[in-house]
Amino acid sequence: MPKPVRLLVAGGGTGGHLFPALAVTQALEERLPLKTLFVGTARGLEATLIPQRGYDLELLSVSGLYRVGALKKLLGLAKLPLAFLQSARILRRFQPQVVLGVGGYAAGPMLATALALGYPVCLQEQNAFPGMTNRLLGKYAPLSFVPFAGLEGTFKNPVVVGNPIRKELLQARGQAGQRPASPFTLSVLGGSQGAAVLNQAVIGMLPLLQGQPIRILHQAGTANLEAVQSAFAQFPGVQAEVLGFINNMAQLYQESHLVLSRSGSIVNEIMALGRASILVPIPFSSGDHQRQNAIKMQQAGASILLEQADLTPQLLWQQVQGLMQNPGQLQAMEAAASHLFAGDAAALIADKMIEFFRLDQA
Repeated sequence: MPKPVRLLVAGGGTGGHLFPALAVTQALEERLPLKTLFVGTARGLEATLIPQRGYDLELLSVSGLYRVGALKKLLGLAKLPLAFLQSARILRRFQPQVVLGVGGYAAGPMLATALALGYPVCLQEQNAFPGMTNRLLGKYAPLSFVPFAGLEGTFKNPVVVGNPIRKELLQARGQAGQRPASPFTLSVLGGSQGAAVLNQAVIGMLPLLQGQPIRILHQAGTANLEAVQSAFAQFPGVQAEVLGFINNMAQLYQESHLVLSRSGSIVNEIMALGRASILVPIPFSSGDHQRQNAIKMQQAGASILLEQADLTPQLLWQQVQGLMQNPGQLQAMEAAASHLFAGDAAALIADKMIEFFRLDQA
């Protein structure tokens, strides 16, 4: 029996970085015997999710440098020498045959160290405007996977593949039309950490929902869970389920008639499952990529874009109610979203990694 290929996945922090990494790992596991080590931080989503998925995890002492105050930036810089030393120790101990960077705090020190020590490195970028780590290291990594064309100036060898989607969501794609006809279900997804702006808008909308034929599935974020649940409890006439974090996203999308969310990498899941959506981009996202994602979806007829500055409970309910009363528009939005889905990017990435790094001959 051949020895497992040793894959080191660096990065995480949020679901936007971590779930594409899991999708690529799953695709590689279908093709090769694989031993995978994830490297992240104690504060990232990976600290809980990766052990739950049965993978090994190492942690780096590192924090953010981008869009933070002067003191936090100094503290982050002070941590870097230790993070580089930790990275070197992990690499020498694990001896990966390929290192995959997916963005996030841990990716920078680990990828820079791997490149300096001569380990094979590739990058996976989720956005049209790359994050800081990939912008700094993209010219040095021998292979990078990007969602759109036009990033040749940032990456040495960019391969356009779209964005990876987890296997369970791809499997659910063919069953996406089988949701219950009623009640109309609105899913509120602020990302893996929740979104205070979306939480507040939906809470403000609750008085308008009394007696309405609607159900709310709300991912509030674990830090905000008790406060949001308490607010919903004041309106027992509203059918709702409020959770900190939702693991079974395939089931959620299957039950959803409409998704209210930010517009980061989650738009790829919305496209894959063919769901109508209302998108509220973060106004200060890197390179304004969330707004660009939302514009793309709106121009295709797949989504309604609401700017955060304009978001009020009254406007949100107006948009939701309009779609509830117009099933034809809702179906057109679903079809448009599904048409935008580019296919199984994780499989393309796995095949290219095997070919480029000759992993099947390792």
